[in-house]
Amino acid sequence: MKGRSKQSEKTLEIDVMTIISVAIVIVMLALAIFGAIRLTKSFMKVSVIEVRGDSPYEPEEIITASGIKMKDKLYKVDAEAVEKNIKAYCPYINKVDIQTKFPNRIRISVESLAASFYVEIFGDFYALDADLRVLEETHDNQKFIAAGVPKLTLPNISSTVVGSTLIYGKNDQEIKYAEEFMNAVKGTAFKSRLTLVDIDEQFDIYIQVDGTINVYMGSIKDADVKLDAVERALADTKLEGATGAEIDVSNPQMISVRPKYE
Repeated sequence: MKGRSKQSEKTLEIDVMTIISVAIVIVMLALAIFGAIRLTKSFMKVSVIEVRGDSPYEPEEIITASGIKMKDKLYKVDAEAVEKNIKAYCPYINKVDIQTKFPNRIRISVESLAASFYVEIFGDFYALDADLRVLEETHDNQKFIAAGVPKLTLPNISSTVVGSTLIYGKNDQEIKYAEEFMNAVKGTAFKSRLTLVDIDEQFDIYIQVDGTINVYMGSIKDADVKLDAVERALADTKLEGATGAEIDVSNPQMISVRPKYE
Protein backbone atom coordinates (compact mmCIF):
# COMPACT_ATOMS: atom_id res chain seq x y z
CA MET A 1 0.00 0.00 0.00
CA LYS A 2 2.81 2.40 0.84
CA GLY A 3 4.44 1.82 -2.55
CA ARG A 4 1.25 2.63 -4.34
CA SER A 5 0.83 5.87 -2.38
CA LYS A 6 4.31 7.13 -3.33
CA GLN A 7 3.70 6.24 -6.95
CA SER A 8 0.39 8.15 -6.94
CA GLU A 9 2.05 11.21 -5.37
CA LYS A 10 4.79 11.10 -7.97
CA THR A 11 2.25 10.83 -10.83
CA LEU A 12 0.24 13.70 -9.36
CA GLU A 13 3.36 15.84 -9.03
CA ILE A 14 4.28 15.16 -12.68
CA ASP A 15 0.74 16.05 -13.83
CA VAL A 16 0.73 19.34 -11.91
CA MET A 17 4.11 20.31 -13.37
CA THR A 18 2.86 19.49 -16.86
CA ILE A 19 -0.22 21.67 -16.39
CA ILE A 20 1.88 24.54 -15.07
CA SER A 21 4.29 24.23 -17.98
CA VAL A 22 1.46 24.19 -20.52
CA ALA A 23 -0.16 27.18 -18.80
CA ILE A 24 3.09 29.14 -18.93
CA VAL A 25 3.49 28.34 -22.62
CA ILE A 26 -0.11 29.48 -23.33
CA VAL A 27 0.40 32.72 -21.42
CA MET A 28 3.67 33.38 -23.23
CA LEU A 29 2.02 32.73 -26.60
CA ALA A 30 -0.89 35.03 -25.70
CA LEU A 31 1.52 37.76 -24.68
CA ALA A 32 3.51 37.27 -27.87
CA ILE A 33 0.34 37.46 -30.00
CA PHE A 34 -0.87 40.52 -28.09
CA GLY A 35 2.50 42.18 -28.55
CA ALA A 36 2.51 41.32 -32.25
CA ILE A 37 -0.97 42.79 -32.66
CA ARG A 38 0.05 45.95 -30.82
CA LEU A 39 3.15 46.21 -32.97
CA THR A 40 1.16 45.66 -36.17
CA LYS A 41 -1.44 48.24 -35.16
CA SER A 42 1.26 50.75 -34.42
CA PHE A 43 2.24 50.56 -38.10
CA MET A 44 -1.41 50.70 -39.33
CA LYS A 45 -1.67 54.46 -39.65
CA VAL A 46 -3.74 56.26 -42.25
CA SER A 47 -1.58 57.43 -45.14
CA VAL A 48 -4.07 57.17 -48.03
CA ILE A 49 -7.66 58.49 -48.10
CA GLU A 50 -9.59 57.68 -51.24
CA VAL A 51 -12.94 59.29 -52.16
CA ARG A 52 -15.29 57.59 -54.62
CA GLY A 53 -18.69 58.58 -56.01
CA ASP A 54 -20.24 61.62 -57.64
CA SER A 55 -20.95 64.71 -55.58
CA PRO A 56 -20.77 68.50 -55.93
CA TYR A 57 -17.85 68.57 -53.48
CA GLU A 58 -14.15 68.22 -54.17
CA PRO A 59 -12.50 65.13 -52.60
CA GLU A 60 -10.45 67.42 -50.34
CA GLU A 61 -13.67 68.96 -48.98
CA ILE A 62 -15.07 65.54 -48.13
CA ILE A 63 -11.82 64.43 -46.50
CA THR A 64 -11.70 67.58 -44.39
CA ALA A 65 -15.35 67.13 -43.40
CA SER A 66 -14.70 63.49 -42.41
CA GLY A 67 -12.38 64.51 -39.58
CA ILE A 68 -9.88 61.79 -40.56
CA LYS A 69 -6.27 62.94 -40.49
CA MET A 70 -3.11 61.42 -41.87
CA LYS A 71 -1.31 59.21 -39.35
CA ASP A 72 -4.55 58.52 -37.45
CA LYS A 73 -4.59 54.91 -36.28
CA LEU A 74 -6.53 52.89 -38.85
CA TYR A 75 -8.30 50.73 -36.29
CA LYS A 76 -9.53 53.78 -34.38
CA VAL A 77 -11.45 55.32 -37.30
CA ASP A 78 -15.12 55.53 -36.24
CA ALA A 79 -17.17 54.96 -39.40
CA GLU A 80 -20.40 56.18 -37.80
CA ALA A 81 -18.80 59.44 -36.64
CA VAL A 82 -17.16 59.96 -40.04
CA GLU A 83 -20.51 59.51 -41.82
CA LYS A 84 -22.18 61.98 -39.45
CA ASN A 85 -19.43 64.55 -39.99
CA ILE A 86 -19.58 64.32 -43.77
CA LYS A 87 -23.37 64.66 -43.90
CA ALA A 88 -23.25 67.64 -41.55
CA TYR A 89 -20.66 69.58 -43.58
CA CYS A 90 -21.64 68.31 -47.05
CA PRO A 91 -25.48 68.34 -47.04
CA TYR A 92 -25.84 67.24 -50.68
CA ILE A 93 -24.39 63.86 -49.66
CA ASN A 94 -27.04 61.47 -48.38
CA LYS A 95 -25.15 58.14 -48.31
CA VAL A 96 -21.66 57.43 -46.99
CA ASP A 97 -19.78 54.14 -46.81
CA ILE A 98 -16.47 53.92 -44.95
CA GLN A 99 -14.06 51.04 -45.55
CA THR A 100 -10.66 50.48 -43.97
CA LYS A 101 -8.14 48.76 -46.22
CA PHE A 102 -5.11 47.07 -44.61
CA PRO A 103 -2.57 48.36 -43.90
CA ASN A 104 -3.06 52.13 -44.28
CA ARG A 105 -5.95 53.05 -46.61
CA ILE A 106 -9.39 54.56 -45.96
CA ARG A 107 -11.98 54.45 -48.73
CA ILE A 108 -14.91 56.87 -48.54
CA SER A 109 -17.74 56.12 -50.98
CA VAL A 110 -20.48 58.74 -51.28
CA GLU A 111 -23.81 59.22 -53.01
CA SER A 112 -25.38 62.63 -53.40
CA LEU A 113 -28.83 63.94 -54.17
CA ALA A 114 -30.05 66.81 -56.32
CA ALA A 115 -31.97 69.85 -55.13
CA SER A 116 -35.74 69.45 -55.36
CA PHE A 117 -36.55 73.14 -54.82
CA TYR A 118 -34.90 76.43 -54.04
CA VAL A 119 -36.19 79.41 -52.07
CA GLU A 120 -35.20 83.07 -52.10
CA ILE A 121 -34.78 85.06 -48.89
CA PHE A 122 -33.64 88.71 -49.07
CA GLY A 123 -31.72 88.13 -52.29
CA ASP A 124 -30.03 84.91 -51.18
CA PHE A 125 -30.98 81.51 -52.55
CA TYR A 126 -31.22 78.22 -50.67
CA ALA A 127 -31.33 74.76 -52.24
CA LEU A 128 -33.67 72.24 -50.61
CA ASP A 129 -34.08 68.48 -50.83
CA ALA A 130 -37.47 66.77 -51.07
CA ASP A 131 -37.87 66.97 -47.28
CA LEU A 132 -36.99 70.71 -47.26
CA ARG A 133 -33.57 70.17 -45.72
CA VAL A 134 -31.35 73.12 -46.65
CA LEU A 135 -28.50 71.91 -48.87
CA GLU A 136 -26.76 75.12 -49.86
CA GLU A 137 -26.79 78.90 -49.63
CA THR A 138 -25.76 80.95 -52.66
CA HIS A 139 -26.06 84.43 -54.14
CA ASP A 140 -26.60 83.03 -57.65
CA ASN A 141 -29.69 81.08 -58.67
CA GLN A 142 -28.64 80.54 -62.29
CA LYS A 143 -27.40 77.02 -61.69
CA PHE A 144 -30.80 76.07 -60.25
CA ILE A 145 -32.56 77.56 -63.25
CA ALA A 146 -30.17 75.79 -65.63
CA ALA A 147 -30.77 72.47 -63.84
CA GLY A 148 -34.55 72.91 -63.94
CA VAL A 149 -34.91 73.17 -60.16
CA PRO A 150 -38.25 74.85 -59.38
CA LYS A 151 -38.46 77.91 -57.18
CA LEU A 152 -40.61 77.42 -54.09
CA THR A 153 -42.41 80.19 -52.23
CA LEU A 154 -43.60 79.28 -48.72
CA PRO A 155 -45.45 81.24 -46.04
CA ASN A 156 -43.45 82.93 -43.29
CA ILE A 157 -40.03 81.30 -43.65
CA SER A 158 -38.15 81.83 -40.37
CA SER A 159 -35.04 79.63 -40.59
CA THR A 160 -32.77 78.53 -43.45
CA VAL A 161 -29.77 76.92 -41.77
CA VAL A 162 -27.65 74.79 -44.12
CA GLY A 163 -27.85 71.15 -43.03
CA SER A 164 -31.13 71.64 -41.14
CA THR A 165 -34.76 71.49 -42.21
CA LEU A 166 -36.22 74.79 -43.37
CA ILE A 167 -38.71 76.26 -40.88
CA TYR A 168 -41.77 78.08 -42.16
CA GLY A 169 -45.37 78.87 -41.25
CA LYS A 170 -46.65 80.96 -38.38
CA ASN A 171 -49.18 78.30 -37.40
CA ASP A 172 -50.07 74.65 -37.98
CA GLN A 173 -52.66 75.53 -40.59
CA GLU A 174 -50.09 77.19 -42.85
CA ILE A 175 -47.72 74.26 -42.50
CA LYS A 176 -50.48 71.74 -43.18
CA TYR A 177 -51.81 73.31 -46.38
CA ALA A 178 -48.29 73.83 -47.76
CA GLU A 179 -47.33 70.20 -47.03
CA GLU A 180 -50.56 68.94 -48.61
CA PHE A 181 -49.96 70.89 -51.80
CA MET A 182 -46.29 69.88 -52.10
CA ASN A 183 -47.24 66.22 -51.64
CA ALA A 184 -49.95 66.60 -54.29
CA VAL A 185 -47.46 68.17 -56.72
CA LYS A 186 -45.05 65.25 -56.26
CA GLY A 187 -47.69 62.91 -57.68
CA THR A 188 -48.24 64.82 -60.93
CA ALA A 189 -47.03 63.67 -64.33
CA PHE A 190 -45.61 67.15 -65.06
CA LYS A 191 -43.61 67.64 -61.84
CA SER A 192 -40.31 67.58 -63.75
CA ARG A 193 -41.55 70.52 -65.86
CA LEU A 194 -42.32 72.79 -62.89
CA THR A 195 -40.31 75.99 -62.61
CA LEU A 196 -42.31 77.71 -59.84
CA VAL A 197 -44.50 76.56 -56.95
CA ASP A 198 -45.94 79.59 -55.15
CA ILE A 199 -47.89 78.58 -52.04
CA ASP A 200 -47.23 81.66 -49.97
CA GLU A 201 -51.00 82.33 -49.78
CA GLN A 202 -53.37 79.41 -49.40
CA PHE A 203 -56.12 81.22 -51.35
CA ASP A 204 -53.84 82.41 -54.19
CA ILE A 205 -51.67 79.52 -55.31
CA TYR A 206 -49.67 79.72 -58.53
CA ILE A 207 -47.44 77.31 -60.37
CA GLN A 208 -45.35 77.73 -63.49
CA VAL A 209 -44.57 75.06 -66.06
CA ASP A 210 -41.66 75.12 -68.54
CA GLY A 211 -40.82 78.66 -67.44
CA THR A 212 -43.49 80.13 -69.74
CA ILE A 213 -46.84 78.63 -68.74
CA ASN A 214 -48.34 80.41 -65.73
CA VAL A 215 -51.09 78.56 -63.90
CA TYR A 216 -53.49 80.11 -61.39
CA MET A 217 -54.78 77.48 -58.94
CA GLY A 218 -56.89 79.64 -56.65
CA SER A 219 -57.28 78.20 -53.15
CA ILE A 220 -55.79 75.01 -51.73
CA LYS A 221 -59.23 73.39 -51.85
CA ASP A 222 -59.47 70.38 -54.19
CA ALA A 223 -55.75 70.60 -55.02
CA ASP A 224 -55.65 67.10 -56.53
CA VAL A 225 -58.60 67.84 -58.81
CA LYS A 226 -57.06 71.14 -59.90
CA LEU A 227 -53.69 69.53 -60.64
CA ASP A 228 -55.46 66.93 -62.78
CA ALA A 229 -57.08 69.85 -64.59
CA VAL A 230 -53.63 71.37 -65.17
CA GLU A 231 -52.48 68.11 -66.74
CA ARG A 232 -55.44 68.16 -69.13
CA ALA A 233 -54.82 71.82 -69.95
CA LEU A 234 -51.16 71.15 -70.78
CA ALA A 235 -52.34 68.60 -73.35
CA ASP A 236 -54.72 71.11 -74.96
CA THR A 237 -54.07 71.50 -78.69
CA LYS A 238 -54.37 75.28 -78.22
CA LEU A 239 -50.83 75.23 -76.83
CA GLU A 240 -49.32 73.78 -80.00
CA GLY A 241 -46.89 76.34 -81.37
CA ALA A 242 -47.46 78.71 -78.44
CA THR A 243 -44.49 80.38 -76.75
CA GLY A 244 -46.33 80.58 -73.41
CA ALA A 245 -49.75 80.52 -71.84
CA GLU A 246 -51.99 81.63 -69.00
CA ILE A 247 -54.04 78.82 -67.50
CA ASP A 248 -56.74 79.20 -64.84
CA VAL A 249 -57.92 76.07 -63.03
CA SER A 250 -59.30 77.80 -59.94
CA ASN A 251 -62.61 76.29 -61.08
CA PRO A 252 -61.59 72.88 -62.48
CA GLN A 253 -64.99 72.55 -64.17
CA MET A 254 -64.26 75.64 -66.29
CA ILE A 255 -60.60 75.52 -67.32
CA SER A 256 -59.30 78.61 -69.08
CA VAL A 257 -56.36 78.26 -71.48
CA ARG A 258 -54.98 81.43 -73.12
CA PRO A 259 -51.93 80.73 -75.29
CA LYS A 260 -49.32 83.38 -76.09
CA TYR A 261 -47.47 83.77 -79.36
CA GLU A 262 -44.47 85.95 -80.12
